[in-house]
Amino acid sequence: MFASSDVLYLSAAIGSVAVIIGSSERLATPQLLADGALAGWRVSSTSIPLLTRRSFQASVGRLLVYPRVLGLVAACVACAVLLMLRPSWPVNAVAAGVIATTYILLSMRSRFGGDGADQMTIVVFASLALAFGIGQERAEVIVLWFLAAQVCLAYFTAGVAKLVSPLWRSGAALPEILATRAYGHPRAAEILARHRLVATAMCWSVILLECSFPLALLGIRPLTYLLVISGALLHIGTAILMRLNTFLWAFLATYPAVIFCATT
Repeated sequence: MFASSDVLYLSAAIGSVAVIIGSSERLATPQLLADGALAGWRVSSTSIPLLTRRSFQASVGRLLVYPRVLGLVAACVACAVLLMLRPSWPVNAVAAGVIATTYILLSMRSRFGGDGADQMTIVVFASLALAFGIGQERAEVIVLWFLAAQVCLAYFTAGVAKLVSPLWRSGAALPEILATRAYGHPRAAEILARHRLVATAMCWSVILLECSFPLALLGIRPLTYLLVISGALLHIGTAILMRLNTFLWAFLATYPAVIFCATT
């Protein structure tokens, strides 16, 4: 049986992959963060009252101005690589805290383009920073239970939202999503549009998996492993078809916590 500290570092390593991928995508397209872009700071800084305050603009706000914001993104990559090397306290706590803080600032800087992977990344690394900072086994176990409960809640609410949707219940949701330009896969959309029974079965399999995922914490090991493997396969499928690469790693980062809590 793994110690709680080992499980936390495993979560940190997996989550770091999401951070490296997401940050690399931002650094590969820096023009999206430029002043004239949709996510430009001149516009985004007026979206939240806090961001318009002179005290904020003169302190933290200076880091969010383009191109300085790219330095924050690069710092995330460095911290993610550092965490994968399993540093000792307080380096691990600081590195996890920098990642969580940067992701929070980036979400405040731009209200567009964020997704559930970014939110889960914040939850994971803020929790890791707390656990690493305290450095006690009891705190580590509490954080692991929090992460396990958080991912179960995320799946359950997503599943219920799909369950009440006529599009998902009828099987029309997946073909329509895959037909979009942003998250689409024309070939897969065409196949599912022709085979509605298959599309319906796939929609309902997602609904049932997400709604039942909290059962992973019941302590029934075969059920826990089945749900965890099914969840991983779901995210791998969405990464391939919808190019949601960070979703895979951000959510997988919570799976060690689920397995730990269900098997100890």
